[in-house]
Amino acid sequence: MKKFFSSVLVLLLVFSVAESSQILVFTDKVSYEKIPSSIDAYCTSLEDEGYTVSLHAEKWENPEAIREILRQQDPEGAVFIGDIPIPMIRDAQHLTSAFKIDQNRYDDPQRISVASDRFYDDPDLVFDFIGQDEDNPLLFYYSLSEKSPQYIEKDLYSGRIFPPLHDEKKYSMIAEYLDRIVEQKENPEVLDTMLTFTGHGYHSESLNSWENLSHMLREQFPNLYIPGGYVKNYYHEMSRYMKDIIVRELQEPELDMAIFHAHGGDDAQYLTGYPPAANARQNIEEVKRFVRSKLRSAKRRGNYEEAREYYLENYDIPERWIENTFNEEVIREDSLYGAYLDIYSPDVKDMQPEADVIVFDECYNGQFFKENYISGMYVFGKGSTVAGVANTVNVRQDIWANELLGLLRHGIPLGNWHLSRNYLESHIIGDPTFYFASEHRRSPLKYRYQRLLRSDDDALRTYGVYQMAKIRKADAEEKLLLIYRTDPSANVRLQALRSLAALRTPSFYELLKTSITDPSELIRRISTNWMGKVGRAEYFPLLVEAYFHDISTRVSFSAKTSLSLLFPGPAVNPIYEELKNSGKLDPEQIDRLDYMQKYNKDWLYDDILSVVNDTGLTTKKRISRIRTFRNYNFAPGITPLLNIALDPDEDQAVRTAAVEALGWFTMNPGYKRIVEALEVLCECDGKSVRAEAVKSIKRLQYGPNLSITP
Repeated sequence: MKKFFSSVLVLLLVFSVAESSQILVFTDKVSYEKIPSSIDAYCTSLEDEGYTVSLHAEKWENPEAIREILRQQDPEGAVFIGDIPIPMIRDAQHLTSAFKIDQNRYDDPQRISVASDRFYDDPDLVFDFIGQDEDNPLLFYYSLSEKSPQYIEKDLYSGRIFPPLHDEKKYSMIAEYLDRIVEQKENPEVLDTMLTFTGHGYHSESLNSWENLSHMLREQFPNLYIPGGYVKNYYHEMSRYMKDIIVRELQEPELDMAIFHAHGGDDAQYLTGYPPAANARQNIEEVKRFVRSKLRSAKRRGNYEEAREYYLENYDIPERWIENTFNEEVIREDSLYGAYLDIYSPDVKDMQPEADVIVFDECYNGQFFKENYISGMYVFGKGSTVAGVANTVNVRQDIWANELLGLLRHGIPLGNWHLSRNYLESHIIGDPTFYFASEHRRSPLKYRYQRLLRSDDDALRTYGVYQMAKIRKADAEEKLLLIYRTDPSANVRLQALRSLAALRTPSFYELLKTSITDPSELIRRISTNWMGKVGRAEYFPLLVEAYFHDISTRVSFSAKTSLSLLFPGPAVNPIYEELKNSGKLDPEQIDRLDYMQKYNKDWLYDDILSVVNDTGLTTKKRISRIRTFRNYNFAPGITPLLNIALDPDEDQAVRTAAVEALGWFTMNPGYKRIVEALEVLCECDGKSVRAEAVKSIKRLQYGPNLSITP
């Protein structure tokens, strides 16, 4: 709802939030020459809010020049307006939530890199320059160096004011945006109206997951659930006309914030799947349409033949069903059908979105170096949207996208909240200094964590746990354990559990036996994921229970995945035999587990390790199998990988791949043994092996970049 505070109260609030804080504004020389008054007005608005502002308008030759200024001045935040160099990062996929592409498989440099302003806002990271893009001179490619920390901890926040058009119109688009937000910032709004949407495939169609997400949101934003506020939580199956509903809701004048949990592309938000078929003929048509879509995507990626063979074989469909895949009329019909289901950039162009902030928990929506990227269409469109939080590559779904989000209703600037989003791909599109009005005369950012922990506000207590863990680290363990066991808030408990996971102590491994039965579905789901990464055989009965009996299909799915990681280990066999003889499993359940056991043993030993160890096979094929361990941390794979890594007679590329794969076992309790084994490689002759060993050792010693997504 559009409520406003008096200018006097706002001024008091702002000075308490941003007292003596410095913001650096960077723009390119041409942009400043074209629209100086709009850029100056924006800088003045920041000064009016209490910031010290430094404007840098130059012809930037490379990102390093900007990075050096940030290092020297150490600001609270940075704003990048216009054509600011875009770092494209490689060899840092462990700093993303999900991006695990084979960098040697594709010729397209943009596809195998992550556009990331962590280059700017985490100056401790060290990069090796690769080169400048030939087609787009704004793109600069870098490799994360072994000399760098192997985790992200931002020193400042940043935001990109970069429109989705790259021709001359971009200057007027920037100017219109800046002029609009200068006016909006004069009258900050109370965050008391919200729209959320969960798309198809996001939660494995688990209504329990969606219900839990709504429950945790209620803890963070209790004001939305009392008279004067509202929240509308939409699920993709609520209507066949969901696109029309969401487009209409986004244009409601009262709307303050929108959150999307869905699949996405650089120019699309995938809202709904194909509607249920009414008869066999419709089912056949849906299968045809689905496979045609996948094959067209495969052709764009360069692996059409591989995809074609996969769908013909695994879907057991006749070839005639796909022979018209690239027929222009069929492509047009399929496109029109898809446009009815999802939101695309041209749709947004015709909209007037009113949400001040939009969280795009979707893949590729923030790929700001591409024209018509969809989050930019919202931010630089006709409505009131000031900022979007979006990802430049694909993003994992179990990421707790709403972590600490409740701080925004307390007047915290968006950029300060985003400091906790330490993923390579996550970016603020728009003004990072934007904040919602709040009655708080002092910012929670200024409170000591002891005070926050005593608060009866769940959002502030969660932030207190976050701050305590960040400051005290291992010394906070006992307090974190107590908080998890006693706090009524699911958000607070998950924050404590996430912090304990980062410590990787015996108490955390033991606590998972309790957290897998937590009342919160998200905590149970994440706990099952951790159990698979940890790989302890003693978790087996608990995962079996979750697999067969948890009310959430998403938790059941996660438990199945973790069971697949445990089953190949011989330590599970006696535990499984005892469970089978206990009478707790019926014959059908035993059959399913027996099949799972055989399948995963065959997969690990016959399909993966047999290829990995076969020196007669091509290097490419062996490396492809080694890369499986990045996603699937099979504990029995550690010793074979170490044998390859430590063998001086092995192919250097295969050794390097094995060393890199070992760096993904950060949650395994035996990570110290891996570190000790790899240390000898830090002095070896092979440059690539040596560099990768240094990186993997650092990764294993620190732990996962963010423990919520190891």
